[in-house]
Amino acid sequence: MEKVVVGISGNIKELPARSGLPYDVVSRRLSDGVKEAGGLPIIIPVGSPDLAKDYISMIDKLILSGGQNVTPKFYGESKIIDSDNYSLERDEFELALINEALKQNKPIFAVCRGMQLLNVALGGTLNQKVEHHWQEEFSGTSQKVEILPDSRVSKLLSTGSWVNSFHQQSVKELAPSLIAIARDPRDGTIEAYESKDGAPILGFQWHPELLLEKAESRRIFSYLVEQL
Repeated sequence: MEKVVVGISGNIKELPARSGLPYDVVSRRLSDGVKEAGGLPIIIPVGSPDLAKDYISMIDKLILSGGQNVTPKFYGESKIIDSDNYSLERDEFELALINEALKQNKPIFAVCRGMQLLNVALGGTLNQKVEHHWQEEFSGTSQKVEILPDSRVSKLLSTGSWVNSFHQQSVKELAPSLIAIARDPRDGTIEAYESKDGAPILGFQWHPELLLEKAESRRIFSYLVEQL
């Protein structure tokens, strides 16, 4: 049986920092999660929006990875925080990937920034700054989540499960076509969503790829590859 091809959106970083040498980068743990679930990961480098149709045609499913803040103009706001952690080029390219994936009915699995961007693409907005959602260590967990019963995620992990937290922005107004299926019990932050109409869309605010030692995180990637 042919493997399910999962495209993973990449980022651009200067390595070493301030060297002027751009590299295509993405967390290796995303491709590890896909491979462990039996899929075939392919990294999609940031490019011009006109390439999106061809890239989406090549893959079976799309992962939108984490990274920079989403440019506020895409949800009708001006920047109100002191940050230069944005990439207009990446925003425009990934918005084109999203539009093509929706047109071609290819499943979308969105993580952290990817979840935020997908919400914006579907008509939602973001909180430009949130407090107490960035844990000190890049391993382990920092908070629990409350899971909506009978949702897709409820079949993968239960209310009270511990997750990690590495985000400084969050969903403010959820897009009309989405439903929140996991929240942070401390402040109500949306931690996961899915499509109301059963479309193959699933978004996580936390990073399951950094918790592959946990059975529920491996189940998330198995669900992505086998069912989403």
